[in-house]
Amino acid sequence: MFLGIDFGTSGVRASIINHEKKEIYNSQISIPLPVEENNVISQNPTIWWSAFIDLCNNIKDNFDIGSITKISVNGTSGTVLLTNIDGEPLSNAIMYNDTSATSEGKLVESISNNHPIVSSASNALVRVLKIINNKKEDLNSYKILHQADWIAGKIMNEFIYSDENNSLKLGYDCLNQKWPDWIYQLPIIEDALPLVRSPGTSLNFLRNKELIELGFNNKVEVIAGTTDSIAAFLATGANKIGQAVTSIGSTLVVKYISKDPIFNKEFGIYSHKLGNKWLAGGASNVGGNILKNLFKDKIDFFSTQLNTSTLTGLKYYPLVKKGERFPFNDPDKKPILEPRPKSDIIFFQGVLEGISNVEKLCYERLKEIGGGYPNEIYTVGGGANNVSWNKIRTKILNIDLATPLSTQASFGSALIASGSIN
Repeated sequence: MFLGIDFGTSGVRASIINHEKKEIYNSQISIPLPVEENNVISQNPTIWWSAFIDLCNNIKDNFDIGSITKISVNGTSGTVLLTNIDGEPLSNAIMYNDTSATSEGKLVESISNNHPIVSSASNALVRVLKIINNKKEDLNSYKILHQADWIAGKIMNEFIYSDENNSLKLGYDCLNQKWPDWIYQLPIIEDALPLVRSPGTSLNFLRNKELIELGFNNKVEVIAGTTDSIAAFLATGANKIGQAVTSIGSTLVVKYISKDPIFNKEFGIYSHKLGNKWLAGGASNVGGNILKNLFKDKIDFFSTQLNTSTLTGLKYYPLVKKGERFPFNDPDKKPILEPRPKSDIIFFQGVLEGISNVEKLCYERLKEIGGGYPNEIYTVGGGANNVSWNKIRTKILNIDLATPLSTQASFGSALIASGSIN
C-alpha cells in the first residue's frame, strides 16, 4: 500500500492506494489558516506536524497502517522555512501567497540577471532571503526547506532533501540539475541549500519514533515528493507526452506534458521536470469568476438549458475586468461581452464558449512557443463537473475529454509513492 500526503492551505489529506491505483482509504484533517502580521503571511510549522500525527491516528483507527510500504508528501508551492540541522524550525514558515519580499526580489533580479522565475516577490527564494534578513543576527548554520521537505524530513529524521518541482522557484536549474552559480552571490550559506532529487526517488526510510509507535513499519520508504499543484495534475492520470490538464476554477490554468522544456517570460510560462519529460503551463484571467459575476446562482439551471448541439458563434472574451496574462500578455486587454442576445441562456452559452475559445488559444500558444497541441485533455476544478459545458469544449477544442482518475492532490502523491510516475 502507498500513502500520499497533501498539505493545503486549510487542511492535510491522505490517500492510500494499491498497485492497481485504486484508492483504498482517504482522510482529511483541518488546520488553522495562516496569519498575516506586519504584512507577512506565515504559519507555525508545528501546526503541520500536529495535524499530520492526527491524520495518521485516523488512518490507524480505520486501516492496517503496517501495510503501508512507501510515503510521498506534497506541499504548497513556495512555502519555505529555515531550520537548524536537526530540523527544528528557526522561524515561522513564510507562505506560498506572501508577496512582501519586494526588496529581496530586486536583489535577486539584479544578481540573477533578471531570472524569469525567481526574481519576483511571489517566489520561494525571495521569501528565504526575507527570513534570513529578519534573523541574520542569530543565524550561524541553517537548512532551507519547503513545506513538503520538512514533513518528509520529520518522517526520516533527516533534513537535507528537496525535489526538483519544489526547488524550481528556489532557483534550482532543472535543465542542468544543479544550483546556479549566481545563487552563491546571495547572502545564503552554501550548505543550507537542499540536495535535490527527482520526484519518485527513494530518499531514506521512516525513522520517526512517534510514527513507529503508531504502527508504521521502519522499512517504509520515503519517496521524494512534489508541489500541491503538480500532485493534483498527476492525480488525473496524465503522465504521457501530449496529455494536458485544464483547471477551470476562478481562473483558467492549462498544463501540458512536453518532450522539451518551454520557458517564456512574457507569458509567465515555465516548465517543471517530470522524470524524463516536462510539464509546461500558463494561466489566463478568464474562468469561473466571470460566471459568478454575471449569473450568480443561476449557473446550474442555465447549464441544464444549453443547446450543446449548436454553438452560438458569439466571439466573447469574458474577463471580469481589463487585463490578460495568457494567451496574450496585455494589461489593457478589455472584456468582450457584446453583442448581448435577448436570451439569458444563449448569453450564458456564449460566455462558456468564450472561455473555451481562450482555452484553445492557450494550447495553441503553447504549441507555438515549443510544445504541441494536446492529444488528450483532463479537466479539474469546479468547471470540470459541468457536463453540458464539457460537450461544448469538446466541439471547440476538437478533442475528446478524458475522465480523471482523481482530482485529489493526495492521490497524485500516492501515485508518486507507488512508482507510477516516470
